[in-house]
Amino acid sequence: MTALATLDDLKHNGIEVTDEQTATSLLDSVSEAVCSAAGCPITLGEWTVDIPGEQSRKLDLPCRAVRSVSKVLIDGKTVDDWRLLGSALYREEPWSPFGRIPSVVTVTFTGGWNPIPADIVRLVCSYVAAGLHQLEDGGPGAHAGVSYERVDDAQVGYAQGDAAQIDVTELPEATKRSLRNRFGANVSSIGVFR
Repeated sequence: MTALATLDDLKHNGIEVTDEQTATSLLDSVSEAVCSAAGCPITLGEWTVDIPGEQSRKLDLPCRAVRSVSKVLIDGKTVDDWRLLGSALYREEPWSPFGRIPSVVTVTFTGGWNPIPADIVRLVCSYVAAGLHQLEDGGPGAHAGVSYERVDDAQVGYAQGDAAQIDVTELPEATKRSLRNRFGANVSSIGVFR
């Protein structure tokens, strides 16, 4: 997978990098987390996915930016009676037989964004910066659960339950939902075409 941001992007966003190897590792890790949350690759490329066939004439692909489809297989057999509309494939017959186990539909498509949206580059850079800071401050888990510190009277307050975050590069659930809604296909159907 290609990282969603580069060392140059970090520098353009005012993030000082002293250890390029660590920064590159964090760029890869955070990019993987962002793509995983999105539910699809964000970088432009050719991708092959296996999707369970639906008892419908419509088959949503797991990416909103589908540019073209080069190959479609149903249970390993090539089919060409489909049409690409948006990020879904349509055909006259259902993608899977009614009342049976779904077929495996293998689709090879070109999709993604080039260039990567600027807000996604900034998001990745922000999480990498947080990860670099955390490494300088003792590493993941060094201050897990600390919600506040007060020097006068030496108090430390700790977060309770799930609020204790060990790794600052972990994406919050709201960010994951937002990425999935923006980049991934919303595979819920309102109607079924027969």
